[in-house]
Amino acid sequence: MKKLVMVLVMALLLPIGAFAWDKSYHPDNNGKINFNQVTSIEILGWKNSLEGSIRVDGTPLDLESETTMGDESHIGFRISHVLNHRASLEFSYMNNDHSGTTTKVFTFENKAYNAGADIRLQNSWFDLAYNHNLTRSQQADKQGREVFYLDGIFGVKFSNSEINVKGTSGLAYAEENWDETFPIPYFGLAAGGQLADNLWLKGYLKYIKVNAGGADALHNDYGINLALRLNPNSKDTEWFVDLGYRGVKYDIEKDGDKADLRYTGPTFGVFARF
Repeated sequence: MKKLVMVLVMALLLPIGAFAWDKSYHPDNNGKINFNQVTSIEILGWKNSLEGSIRVDGTPLDLESETTMGDESHIGFRISHVLNHRASLEFSYMNNDHSGTTTKVFTFENKAYNAGADIRLQNSWFDLAYNHNLTRSQQADKQGREVFYLDGIFGVKFSNSEINVKGTSGLAYAEENWDETFPIPYFGLAAGGQLADNLWLKGYLKYIKVNAGGADALHNDYGINLALRLNPNSKDTEWFVDLGYRGVKYDIEKDGDKADLRYTGPTFGVFARF
């Protein structure tokens, strides 16, 4: 499995990039963009399911049908800062932790585990992103309100993945652990607009696919969100709630080893801009 990680890191030699859309959240009383409040901090929740399969020096294990892993809720954060009317930076963190037991005999790191082995899969990442506006259009009768915007995204995720398996192998107790940290550069697009005075919609896709050194690597991260401002008459800190749906996929394969991980589920966030 380590060979997969090394090929991915060496193949993805792209500039780092990012994504942020909070500059669309700056209307003042006249509908004009107000850049006095340029920093946002969000606490976000994500209830996701884990699907896919793993094969690490052994036999494949389907995470949905051959384990008892279920939906889990996770907490992360996001910080963004507007640089100017076209550019912004974003930094975010999310930690996913799923555990359960296996329902079949399978081999992991060259050890055959009996059914009922405990398995835990953790995947966390820091995401550093730069966002640049490509085009925008505004509503003619309401100055400053965006009907549509399209942004380019360039970024890198620093991802840590850990798989732990413990149980009986034959008649003896055994435990194996696989742990790797690696960067994942990506590019993408974001689009959205202002639906009403205090309501915004956005969607985004971050993506990378390479084939190098005999390895195939694919990663994507997509989401759609509605954001509602809670205190439209306030002149100070602005408060929002954010509801949406998100999916993240990692798929790496080389020399018979494979990690195909898919996280999907609804999101909820509360954030302030100041």
